[in-house]
Amino acid sequence: SVVIKACKMPENMADIAVKTTIKGLEETNDLHQAADYVKKEFEADKFVDDTSGEKISTKGVWHCCIGRKFGAFVTFAEGNYIQFYHRQLCVIIWKSS
Repeated sequence: SVVIKACKMPENMADIAVKTTIKGLEETNDLHQAADYVKKEFEADKFVDDTSGEKISTKGVWHCCIGRKFGAFVTFAEGNYIQFYHRQLCVIIWKSS
């Protein structure tokens, strides 16, 4: 299950963030590799909205942290930040300006 703690991005992008993270975690047990997968998927700028079929732009430099015990304070481009929990893992994804 997913619990979104903070979201400053469109709902369709947030859905993609969650789905991409879960896929990355399913492909590897290594949290660094999963975070790298999320970052690369966002930087590939290839997402399409499932409902409308419109492209969702994710151009730019993205960052991803996945873990259990860490502190974070980040500056992000407006409308490009999400923090959520999946199982017992905290996930933060953001785009720098």
